[in-house]
Amino acid sequence: MYMNKQQLIKQRIKQLIEGCTAGLSAQIEWFTQYNQPVKIIDDALSEVITAATNDTLCGGTGGGGWDHKDNAEVKGTSHVQSRFCANCGKKVSFFATECPHCGCESFKANAKQKGTKVTNPRDGRWGISAMSHFKYKPELKEYRLTIVEPLTDDPSCREFRYTYFVVDKDSVHLNNYAKAQLESPKSDNINFQPYGVDFYLSLPVMKFTGVLTVYKDYTKFEFEFFDLNNTTPLDIPDRFVNITSKEVIAKKKRRLGKKRGEWRRN
Repeated sequence: MYMNKQQLIKQRIKQLIEGCTAGLSAQIEWFTQYNQPVKIIDDALSEVITAATNDTLCGGTGGGGWDHKDNAEVKGTSHVQSRFCANCGKKVSFFATECPHCGCESFKANAKQKGTKVTNPRDGRWGISAMSHFKYKPELKEYRLTIVEPLTDDPSCREFRYTYFVVDKDSVHLNNYAKAQLESPKSDNINFQPYGVDFYLSLPVMKFTGVLTVYKDYTKFEFEFFDLNNTTPLDIPDRFVNITSKEVIAKKKRRLGKKRGEWRRN
């Protein structure tokens, strides 16, 4: 049967993800026994997946160069995160049912949390250097963002959503945010919180999303959306729909203690 280019790429990505994650069941078992976090899809694999998606090559540098040969930057994050033991306060891997240090079966999302109802921090971020953004912007193609999310915040979870977004380097809010951070006396780092106001105001475009299921001897990845030609940004949720970029940046500047008109750089 004839397959067009998008169909071929889609098939390639499915094979790539399933082939490179086939051993996750054993990794979850062994890593959890020794309290080591499991990266369902790590940064290196995300770079390979998004390179395959865009029919390009990885930079091959392991740092210090473009992530992809076509001058795109890839940022990955995960919400499959370690928790804190509610008793001894030590970090415990996502898949553990009890603390390996003291045996407690209750967890917190962070050390200061008073209750134990919410036990997954879900605070992974995409980090972008504001200084590098402006320095390399003329050559930069785009930002490629990936995220891994557990379908349930439970140690027994074996289903994980993997999503790939693209953010334009000329996004108005992204550039406003980068400028505010560059002028900040504290940090030039942009911390994009997935599904936060900065993320939506930067007009991310979803290219694909799907669910990876981990079985005992293999994994299976099923797409729920796939359109590499998509150019429509995500809808802004109701809670953010009346918030402007100008308002968000002004709030950041007040929090960072910057005086209007100053230009500072770390």
